[in-house]
Amino acid sequence: MNAHMLTSSGRDFVPSQLVPADVCITDIAHALSLICRFGGHTVEHYSVAQHSLLVARILSAMDASPAVQLAGLMHDAHEAYIGDIPTPIKDTLGLCWHELEFQAADAVQAAFGLSSVMQSNKAMIKHADLVALATERRDLTRFDTNRNLAWDILVGASPFQEPATTGSWSPQWWAGLFLDKFTSLSDTVAIQSVGMSTAA
Repeated sequence: MNAHMLTSSGRDFVPSQLVPADVCITDIAHALSLICRFGGHTVEHYSVAQHSLLVARILSAMDASPAVQLAGLMHDAHEAYIGDIPTPIKDTLGLCWHELEFQAADAVQAAFGLSSVMQSNKAMIKHADLVALATERRDLTRFDTNRNLAWDILVGASPFQEPATTGSWSPQWWAGLFLDKFTSLSDTVAIQSVGMSTAA
């Protein structure tokens, strides 16, 4: 068997061969709450779970449907299995990293039935992701326009009007909030799907 890893719930998985059966939402919430954004270079602990919740919040403010908000919440869920690599390092790693990331993201999206909504709303979710990045730079880094290099990736993206995060609660607290949001949005999407089927 190829080099494999163990999830927090005790599941074995091969990072380069992730399949939907390997995927578990509690593993995702737990891992994302402990993985730091920006390679840890933030003024306080700030996790991928917090970032994911921010993206969902931004999409809600954009009047995105619950299905799109759910896709936004889960857009980085694959990082629970392969880690979060800052974009400049991803670009340095090139095709090797992008293939690994695509394979893992595809498995996670398939596990939760999000492949179609993720693909058809890719531009909106990416925009919300960039707004989140601009907000995080404003609130959680030491970025100084007079001292630091420009972030070309943020051209056209303005920070969200609300703070990136509202406190420094424990990773376990953020994992619980992530799970609550996932459940709430999933239930809403399911109810709406049943309603549409009944109307048809």
